[in-house]
Amino acid sequence: MSAMETLDNEIGDLQAKIAILQAHRANLSTILLSQPHLPARLEQRPVQHEGHRRKAAKLVEKQSKRNLENVYRACAGVTAFKVKDPDPYAVDDGNVLGVRIEVAISGRFIETYNVLFNRPDAQYKMMLKIHKHTIPPCIPLQALANKWLPMTRKDVETATEQNLVKFGRSLRKELVSWHMRLEAITKLRSEAGVEDEAARPEEAEEPAAGRVLNAFMSSDDESDEDDEELQRRRNSPVKIMELEADAAGREITLTWTNGRVGIMKVTKDGEVEKAVVKDEDGTRDAALGRKAIGRIEGLVQRLAA
Repeated sequence: MSAMETLDNEIGDLQAKIAILQAHRANLSTILLSQPHLPARLEQRPVQHEGHRRKAAKLVEKQSKRNLENVYRACAGVTAFKVKDPDPYAVDDGNVLGVRIEVAISGRFIETYNVLFNRPDAQYKMMLKIHKHTIPPCIPLQALANKWLPMTRKDVETATEQNLVKFGRSLRKELVSWHMRLEAITKLRSEAGVEDEAARPEEAEEPAAGRVLNAFMSSDDESDEDDEELQRRRNSPVKIMELEADAAGREITLTWTNGRVGIMKVTKDGEVEKAVVKDEDGTRDAALGRKAIGRIEGLVQRLAA
């Protein structure tokens, strides 16, 4: 290792230590400023410089507001905030209202989503329109906006009533239900002994031309190997080989080692409402399909029973 690399490593270690110390200092400052009796002590104790007292009081007040905001965020799950669009040509002078939705499942914080609104028409001060958002595409955001935040046509004198509160509640319900379905599907993969798609190692993508050439040049030995693998699976105990789901977690596809395939339709609340299971020859297995009906939790156990 050269002297330059050694110096770079030492600088990197020092920067990492500085970051840790800064985070520790911020944590200690938060604990100190959050003490309930600190404001009273600042008022009662004599100080040499009054400016220091006022500065400390401002810091305590700022931390108190921050603590109150954290309580609202932890309890409500949906909070609003105001931001300014830096674009000089932004509508409504860049005034933007944000809605923050925080999802927590089983006492564990999952993700934070934001929806930003602006007022596109100066004539209607209470009319909001979605400006930007971080909502996943599988969530019906536009459908909820059409229902709870309908836009007023320009030829109408009175503004259409909007309900931002119900919009926020409905959107949070959609997000929480989505995350709960995804978590349940992850547990199903674990119960079935199927490797999670996110944990699979990324394989190098073969060029399309190479795939075509390989298809034409495949030998009989490869076909024999495929037949042997298929025969081995048929002779082994029947178990779930693959468990796939769409992005919304509303459709689950199961594949067994004997070639059986099952497709389950899942409701937003996590109920398997429809299930179709077919054997390798296309024959429908109605009994196994009926077993799948119920909560998504326990699906693997019901199918194995």
